[in-house]
Amino acid sequence: MPELPEVETVIRGIRTRLLNQTINKCELSSKKLRYPLTRNFKKSILFTKVINISRRAKYILINLNNDKTIIIHLGMSGRIILSSNNKNLKFKHTHMTLYFKNNIVAKFIDPRRFGCLLVIDTKDIFQNKLFKHLGPEPLSRNFNPLYLQRSCQNKKTTIKSIIMNQSVVVGVGNIYASESLFRSGINPGKKALLITFDECNELVRNIKFILNRAIKLGGTSINDYSMVNGMLGYFQNELKVYEREGKNCIKKTCNGRILRIVISQRSTYYCSRCQKN
Repeated sequence: MPELPEVETVIRGIRTRLLNQTINKCELSSKKLRYPLTRNFKKSILFTKVINISRRAKYILINLNNDKTIIIHLGMSGRIILSSNNKNLKFKHTHMTLYFKNNIVAKFIDPRRFGCLLVIDTKDIFQNKLFKHLGPEPLSRNFNPLYLQRSCQNKKTTIKSIIMNQSVVVGVGNIYASESLFRSGINPGKKALLITFDECNELVRNIKFILNRAIKLGGTSINDYSMVNGMLGYFQNELKVYEREGKNCIKKTCNGRILRIVISQRSTYYCSRCQKN
């Protein structure tokens, strides 16, 4: 599933090509996605100009000059591909095709159809049910050690569940949670109420580091994800624990092995020695 680094990579890839461009034509599939298409979807966006492209959590926000915003969620298998109009590339499972005045074509492709396409008034975005429950962005100043410590107080759930809870902090997906906890030396199964301020400080620092590193490398290409140019991301080459069950810890001074447990129905990987506590 595309997580925050993958979505951020997509946004950076489309922003340079689509910003200040006009939508001349829109084609939509009749197949259902996670939510029904917004009524009058085409009419709301045709002949409008893209004035900003941003992200909130794992949602792509394309602001238009008519005070409307296209919301795209990539779901489990979604991706956006850009090409030139004259290439006329066709992809199976294409749910939306946008034709721009600068001869660029943007296609939203989602084989498993867990993604979504919506158009809402820009002023109403953060009051929308999709957004109003969301916690702070992990790369923002609002996500800091004191905030995380307060979020952990009196919580008997695991620290991994806390940092993957979208109402606490957005976008720290399964891969990045496991990798951040390993880098911090914290057992993913440790109860949140037992986490110290020093551990919160270390974990916040490493979540930011891991996410920034993944963004720099174009995300993690596992299963369906690729960048807008069709190329794969490279962060999977730097994974230290994720999907390394039974292998030796990468640290030369450690004789531990990578174990896999299930937390909140998600596979969780950690080192038996580096993350003992």
